[in-house]
Parts: sequence; C-alpha cells; structure tokens
Amino acid sequence: MSEEVTQTSVDGKSADDKIRRKLRVHEDEKILLTRRPSMFAFMPSYFVGFCVLALHLFFGWAESPKDAAWYVDVFYFIVEVSTWGGGAGFAFVMIIFTWLNRLVNHPASGRWMTSILLLASFTPFILHIDEVVNLFSDSEFEIPIEFNFTVFGILWAAVIWGFTFWYQKSFLYAVTDQRVIHFQDFIYERDGHRLLHEDVIAVHKRRSPIGALFGYATVYCNIGDQSHIATESVGGAVGGAVDVAKGAGALGFFGKMFFLLTYQRTIKIERYTPHISLYGIRKWEEAFDLINKLHRDNSAVSKADAQLEALENLQSLLVTKEEEAGAEGDSDGTGDDVLDEVDDLLSDF
Repeated sequence: MSEEVTQTSVDGKSADDKIRRKLRVHEDEKILLTRRPSMFAFMPSYFVGFCVLALHLFFGWAESPKDAAWYVDVFYFIVEVSTWGGGAGFAFVMIIFTWLNRLVNHPASGRWMTSILLLASFTPFILHIDEVVNLFSDSEFEIPIEFNFTVFGILWAAVIWGFTFWYQKSFLYAVTDQRVIHFQDFIYERDGHRLLHEDVIAVHKRRSPIGALFGYATVYCNIGDQSHIATESVGGAVGGAVDVAKGAGALGFFGKMFFLLTYQRTIKIERYTPHISLYGIRKWEEAFDLINKLHRDNSAVSKADAQLEALENLQSLLVTKEEEAGAEGDSDGTGDDVLDEVDDLLSDF
C-alpha cells in the first residue's frame, strides 16, 4: 500500500533526515527515490493465514448433513475422530499442512512462517500437557485454558497476518546517485545490501500475473555474484519407482509409467528474495528506468567514452594552442620552444 516512503528532489535538497540516518548515507549522497514492497507481493503469506483459520473453523464447525451419502458420513466421521483429546488429533492435520507448505517452497515457506505453523500445530498438545503430567505424578497441575478451534484459529491467523505485515514493512529500498540500498529492520536491524552503480552488470525485472493485476514488480540489480540463483529438485520419489519398473508384465509397465511421471531432476532457477532485490514494489517503472540510467552512466563503457571525449577535446585544444604559438613564434622567435612543449603533451595521448 504505502510502498513509497519518501520522494526527494533530484538535487537532494528535500531529503528526509530520518531516512538518511536509517540508511546511513553520506552527506554528499543524494537520495533519488525510496520504495517499500507492496502488500500484495506477500499475498501467499496472507493466504497461509487464511488457510490456518479455515482449517480451525472447519474442524470446529464440521457436522455431517442429514441424509448425506455414505462417503460424506465417512469423511465427517474421520474429521470427528481427528478432534479427539480436545484437538490433539487435529494437530496432526496441521503438521501435515506445515509440511506441505514447506515442501512447496514458495515465498511463504520460510523459517519464520514454518516456526509459527509448528507452534499452531502443537498448541493442542501444549494445552493438554497437564493431563500427561498428572498421569505420571500426584500433581494437580492444570492449565486454565481449553483448546477452542474458533478462538485459536482467529489467534494464529492474526499472528500470521501481523508478522507478515511487520515483515513486509521492515524492508526499505533506496536509490541514490551513488548506489542501490536494500535495508531491513525486522525485530532488529539487519545487514544492509548496498550496490555501487558501477558494479551492476545488468538490471532484471520480474512481474508475476498477480503483480500485473495489482501493479507491482520486482527489480533486481545483478552484480555477477549469482545470489539470485537457487537449486530446486523437480519430480517425485524416483527410488521407489525404479524397483517397480524392473518388474515384468502389467506391473512393470505401470512401474515404468510411474517412473517417467515422477522422474526427478535438479535445476537452477532464478529466485528474487526481498533481501537482494527491490521486491514487489509499486511504481516500478520509475525505479527500473532510474537504475538503468544510473547503471548506464556509471558503466565502464560510458566512463571510457567520456574519457575518450575529454581526451579528444584536450587534443583539439592543444592543437589550437600549437597553431597560435606557432604564429606568435614567427614574430618574436619563441615559437620553437612552445611547439616542443605542445608536441611533448600530445605524445602522451
């Protein structure tokens, strides 16, 4: 939403002091623009929170309809069985959901999200730990909180949404006249990622279908360190399929088909994270064009062209001085010495 923290003039006269202190820029460094990730860029995390809420409400409110088909009754019976012990059985369902979320390996499957999901999964166990303690001792210890699907569904969904919003707001990106800055302040201030424009070898832009719908994109400055390259395994469990595929007859045929369908291979993919890129920013066109311009102006080719042009101008100036000195020397006799000095300067080029 509020993806743009501050927008300073190109001459840097209206730069915000608070932003400058946070980014630790030099006094002579001009902040040209700043951006924060869009809320919609973290939509998978918000969706995970919605799934947690939906799972809690479903298991809390599930009730087989009257005159339902036998398979519907069986399904709701399984749901009812999974809620034994005040929700301890439901914890296994949440653990499976956590495992699947981690397995998919999307932006909302990081460590902090997995940690929250595990806490939500073990909540029924934690709230019934008093029963285990009392079973093996004479203690009358009792936890005063009962597990309730609706209450804890809302609680954990709110925690996930709150942490996602906090995590999203922790990133701040800035483009100055000297470098590109990636800054994060989540729980504590993290290390900043700073790139000089002259070190950038390419500028990438990635836009997902959701990004095209909500008007955001990710801009990445490549300095050749391949920090955006990740390894990912594609396919299923090949090991089990190989043994079946060695069989004969129909079993062997289906085993070979299963082997082909679940063939696993490791590939390298481009993965832009909020720590190394301008992740999911709105008004990305302005940032993309500005970084490209500064990259072009500070590239080795541009600097070489500028130096060559300066040398050509200097050479033209020296030639002009040489001609003027030659004309003056014909009249006062000092032209030869001036011409020798000019020739020495020109020989350096």
